[in-house]
Amino acid sequence: MRSILKQTTIKKNATPHIFRHTFISLLAEASVPLPMIMKRVGHDDAKTTLKIYTHVTSKMQIDADQKISEMYADLLDIPFKGDFAENVIKT
Repeated sequence: MRSILKQTTIKKNATPHIFRHTFISLLAEASVPLPMIMKRVGHDDAKTTLKIYTHVTSKMQIDADQKISEMYADLLDIPFKGDFAENVIKT
C-alpha cells in the first residue's frame, strides 16, 4: 500500500479502511442499489452500510437539487436552471 501511495498526491496517512469507505461512498453516489453495494463489500445488515459508510456527497446533493428542480419547476412556477435552492431563493 505504501508503494501505491507514493505514486499519488495523497499526503495524509491513508489506510485500507479509508479506501474501503471511499469505494462504498462512490458506489452510493453512482446510485448503485444498496443490495449490490452490500454484496460487493460483504455486509449482511443494511444498517451497517447506511449508517457507517454512506453519507451525502456534494455530487449527491447537486443531483438531488437537479431532480427536485426538474420535478417541481412547474408547480413552483420557476424556470428550471439546474439549481433548486438557487431558484427557490430568487422567487
